[in-house]
Amino acid sequence: MKTDNNRIKVGRLKLTIARKIKRKCADIYLTSNYLKHIERRHKTELEKLGLTAVDFVITVVKNYNQIREGSNDSILLVIFNGELNYTAGIDLCLSGEHWEVKTAEPRKTIDIVKRKLLWKK
Repeated sequence: MKTDNNRIKVGRLKLTIARKIKRKCADIYLTSNYLKHIERRHKTELEKLGLTAVDFVITVVKNYNQIREGSNDSILLVIFNGELNYTAGIDLCLSGEHWEVKTAEPRKTIDIVKRKLLWKK
């Protein structure tokens, strides 16, 4: 699953969805630096869910049912279930060739609904 650039490909923002939200269709990667960040900052919450950081990110990327506006040019992939949302913040890398996971964490609905909804399944 790891690539030669010390990153993991965790999915892809599909063309049909990318067109609807006017963003780039591209692969989504999790780098070792951001993986360490997620593990340091959100280890306890992820352990309660019984998931590793990588498994959590892959789960969100494969199962999101909303995309919301993040900070600056970032987007949030969201599994919306009413009470607890599983989000992965995705930022377009400086190279412009792929999306990069910057953070991933369980979040309360109140934090998510404040963000502009870009797409819903």
